[in-house]
Amino acid sequence: DINHPYKASTMSSSSSFKEKLESRVAAIDSLLCVGLDPHEKELFPNGDGSSQSEQVRCDAAFTFCKTLIDATAPYAACYKPNGAFFEALGVNGGIEVLRRLVKEVIPSDIPVLLDVKRGDIGSTAAAYAVASYEHVGADAVTLSPFMGWDSIEPFVTGDNYSKKGAFLLCKTSNPGSQEIMACSLKTTTDDASETAVFERIAQLVGNTWSSNAPEALLGLVVGATDPGALSQARKAAGPDTWILAPGVGAQGGDLVEACQAGMNSLGTNMLIPVSRGISRSVNPTQAAKDLVEQIRKAVQQVKEAAAATPSQDNSIEAYQREFIEFSLSQGVLKFGSFVLKSGRTSPY
Repeated sequence: DINHPYKASTMSSSSSFKEKLESRVAAIDSLLCVGLDPHEKELFPNGDGSSQSEQVRCDAAFTFCKTLIDATAPYAACYKPNGAFFEALGVNGGIEVLRRLVKEVIPSDIPVLLDVKRGDIGSTAAAYAVASYEHVGADAVTLSPFMGWDSIEPFVTGDNYSKKGAFLLCKTSNPGSQEIMACSLKTTTDDASETAVFERIAQLVGNTWSSNAPEALLGLVVGATDPGALSQARKAAGPDTWILAPGVGAQGGDLVEACQAGMNSLGTNMLIPVSRGISRSVNPTQAAKDLVEQIRKAVQQVKEAAAATPSQDNSIEAYQREFIEFSLSQGVLKFGSFVLKSGRTSPY
């Protein structure tokens, strides 16, 4: 019996990405996101991929991914195909391989997060959404949020896409992310405090942008290689926001540290994507199973730590904090024992 905060349920064609993901997580007690990256070096270890015909490359990619899906389906909470590798297969068949995998091979109860990192606006963003959802059949996408809500809205609103999902680049696992994402900024001209760019993204996702698309799932991409940023992003976004945390394994991220920093107190709302750590294993099934077991142990540690920590609710808005501090400074709000003008001692 799996004691999980989410309940497994039967999915229908009208189910949202959020419902589909949380049901899958509960059904198999897994937070493992399996990456599908048919890189040429994976398909042709001898290095002769460029000399092969497009049809041969496409067939090899399909076989590679199908084999990986068949091996890991019992343990995958989600699949994450990387769109670029399929596009690179060739103009005639690459996207068709991706479409077949999503619509014909991946079990219908396992959500598909298409990793494309789109970041445009208007009709261009709308066209990207059509390509991702209608042609490929994905349930969710990864996006770059640096053009603001305008670049996100087409993917998670409207009659057709209001129940989809989008994970937004927040603090990625590459070293160069420090150059922009970690920069400090002021949210208002009279605000003396500073917030990192990635924290601002997390705040927007956890509050304003999620409110703009209440049926969709808006999440964050935060690298497992930076536990400090994971912790800050979780705090800024709140406990209900889902985080995709790449970087465990090949990029050097520590699984336990990442889980402790990025999960909420219930030990969930964080997906751990792994690609090479599974695909390059001698036994991908065993590799996926081992990862799930390691994640479960980390989840248990998070839950135990949360249970041992006294509950503290610091979730008040900035304007509320300012009002309280101003009231205290003016003496109109007091705590403790003091004498009122009536002569009575305050009961508060």
